[in-house]
Amino acid sequence: MAIKILDDREMEVLELLVTLSYVTSYKLSKISEIPTASVWRILIRLKSLNLVAKQNKGFLITPRGLVFAYYLSKKQSVRFQALQRLKEAWKYDGSTEELKGFLDALSDFLKKYEISLISICFNQPLSVISLMLPRAKELDESSQRVLARFMMKMFPTVTLPNGCKAIISFDENGEPYALATDCKEEGVHIFHRCSLISKYFKTVEAKKQ
Repeated sequence: MAIKILDDREMEVLELLVTLSYVTSYKLSKISEIPTASVWRILIRLKSLNLVAKQNKGFLITPRGLVFAYYLSKKQSVRFQALQRLKEAWKYDGSTEELKGFLDALSDFLKKYEISLISICFNQPLSVISLMLPRAKELDESSQRVLARFMMKMFPTVTLPNGCKAIISFDENGEPYALATDCKEEGVHIFHRCSLISKYFKTVEAKKQ
């Protein structure tokens, strides 16, 4: 992303934190050869942006920091490692390649709607879901699938008689549909309409009477 959020030293420290699970400012100074006082100021600045978190005597990178590293680093090895660690932090159970495509689509999305990278939390996928879901139909099929996977992990689902799982919502006419589903026939996707969903709710309503 062509936006100067971090200066060169701040970027160097953030990149190092992608590869280090946990590090003190003293050790980071030794590794980077940046003076200790400067490293401390950089870490406090990164913490103020919620890119790193302080834990006991050291610091660790946040999921938001991993997203920033992925977007802002020019080093492919750092970007790849940030992607791998983000997959773990977000507990994404799809492929790394899917997540990469999703982040790239998100980058295009932010540019299109002139949304600042710095305005999004990123520490939980929910911040991205709430941003992108209203315009999800603009995304490619793979990115929609990533959204669906995140939603299926975060929101309550119902299990239909055929074993499909779905997050149920209702349209303006009161008709039920799946906001996201893990369908036995069509796989994981969003905005799914199926006769089984309608039959399921008719059965539920009949039992109430």
